Order: sequence, then C-alpha cells, then structure tokens
Amino acid sequence: MTMKKPNATYPVTTTSTPSPMPPQILDPSIRGLSFDQLMQNRGIRFIHKRAVPCPNIRSLDDNTHNPNCPFCDNSGILRYGEREIIGVFQSNSLQKLFEQQGLWEVGTAVITLPAEYEDGTQADFNTFDQLEVTDFEVRLWESKEFEPRNNNRQQLRYPIGEGGIDFMSSVEAGVLKVYEAGVDFNIVDGVIEWVTGKEPAFDTATEIGSVFSVAYFANPVYNVLQHMRELRVTQEMQPDGTKIARRLPQEIMVKRDFLVNPAEKLASAE
Repeated sequence: MTMKKPNATYPVTTTSTPSPMPPQILDPSIRGLSFDQLMQNRGIRFIHKRAVPCPNIRSLDDNTHNPNCPFCDNSGILRYGEREIIGVFQSNSLQKLFEQQGLWEVGTAVITLPAEYEDGTQADFNTFDQLEVTDFEVRLWESKEFEPRNNNRQQLRYPIGEGGIDFMSSVEAGVLKVYEAGVDFNIVDGVIEWVTGKEPAFDTATEIGSVFSVAYFANPVYNVLQHMRELRVTQEMQPDGTKIARRLPQEIMVKRDFLVNPAEKLASAE
C-alpha cells in the first residue's frame, strides 16, 4: 500500500523564520594555492631525498646485496635528487623500545606537504624517502668502534651539527677516558678528526678498536612509511569560471631514520 505524504500544517511560532539557504548555492571550490601559502607561512623546511632500491646486487634471483656497498651506506636504499620543501607537523606519537644498549624513542609523525615544490615541479613521496629537518638540531647518541684511517677522521651516523659533541668517552685499561674538543679531537666538515696520539686504542692483532660512546647534536632525519591517503584531488575554480583538477597537499606518516638501516649504525634521539 502506498503511503500518503504528510499534509498537515504546523502552527507558526514567534521564532519561525524563513530559511537562510539561498536558492542557488555558491561554488565551494577549495583553493589549493591558499593552502600552500598557509603552509609556507606556518611550516618548517625539509630536505626531501627520494629513494630507489640500490642496484649493487649480485642477481635478482637471490637479491644478494653487497655487504660493503659504498653507494648506499649498506642500507639497500639509494637516495637522490635532494629538494627543499615546506611542511607542517600535524601529529606526533612516541613509543619507547628498550634494548641492550639503551632506550630508543621510535616515534611516528604525520606531516602535511604541498603537492609541488616551490618552482612548481610536482612533489611525490614514496616509502623510504627521507625528510631532513634543517632548521633545528636534536641530541643523539651512539656507540662506535674506533677505526684508524689515513686522515684520522671518523664519521658518525649523521653529520655533526653546530651544537657539536656534547660528550664522548671510552674505557682504556679499565679507566674511563673522556675526550675533549680541541684537545683530543676536532670537528671538521661534520666528522670527528682525531688528534694524533689522542685517539682511542686499536688492537693490531685482532684489528678491533676500542668502543667509544658519543652524544652529539645533528639534524633529525625521518623516513617515509606510507601515505595517509592514496591520492587527494579536487576541482578548482579559475578566474574565468572554468574548473580544473588540482592535487591537494599530501599527508604522509614518517618514522625516525635509524629503524631501516643496519643494526650497528643505530642511534637514539632525545
């Protein structure tokens, strides 16, 4: 049986007013350019490094990677095409993981980034791309084995920043040795340059150097884990009234860099 439409009228009250809705709704197009300008004014600078698998492998059949690869720092990921881009941190979460050598803070973050670089080139972000924050530094620590080299220089996991080395020590003959900048070492081009005769011990018989612990300041580096959305597009109204398809800013989830690289190169951040 077909139901009849309601036809009863309701009484008019003193608060009854005509509907404010216009007979024709104005176009609510999103202005992508305005959003990009907002990020430019409120965001921070990142250096975007794109990623591809390192081709230094024996065969695709077994995918065996050269364990001493000089091209990808033995991570299996080759990075290229550094570009500057402005982005905004939207959310951060922090999880703590306890391991033998200390406490790692393995936080994730969601970052909003524009669809284009400043020059208008399309910006795409894929898994294992890197984003380096360039305008501030964090304190990191790691343990290294001393490696004697011709130039007496030793590289840490990240280039040492303007904050320099906060603390560095090793145990020599059962005594804690604390190294001082300008006396035992200097910082040259972001790496440690040991002063001859002041470096940690090295056993020529076993070819193993003393382990030293170092706390230093460097720019934080994040790896791209995934997109929060596959593709964000909309229609945008042009001044002449026509509409075009436009990509919207992208949301990506990132994690601290050290999670995807070899275990002996892990570092912790504070």
